[in-house]
Amino acid sequence: MMDEAKQPELLKNEPKETFASRIERREAEIALAMKEEVERRAAVIKNMHRLRALRMAQTPKVSAPIPPAEARRASKRSA
Repeated sequence: MMDEAKQPELLKNEPKETFASRIERREAEIALAMKEEVERRAAVIKNMHRLRALRMAQTPKVSAPIPPAEARRASKRSA
C-alpha cells in the first residue's frame, strides 16, 4: 500500500483523478492481488505434493508405520 503522505503532488496541467477512476484502479489492484494469491497457493500445493512424493520415494518400504498425528503430539508434550 502506498502511504498517502508520500504521494507526489499533481502538476497543475495534469487532470485530477476522478473518484470513479480511483475505485476502478483499486478494484483492478485487488483483482490482480487475488489472482496472484491463487497462483501462489497453487504453486505451494504443487510443491507440497512434489516434496511428499520425493519423501515417499526415499522412505524404505519396510519401515515402521508413522503414528497418527495425535500420538506424535502427545509424545512431544510428555518429553
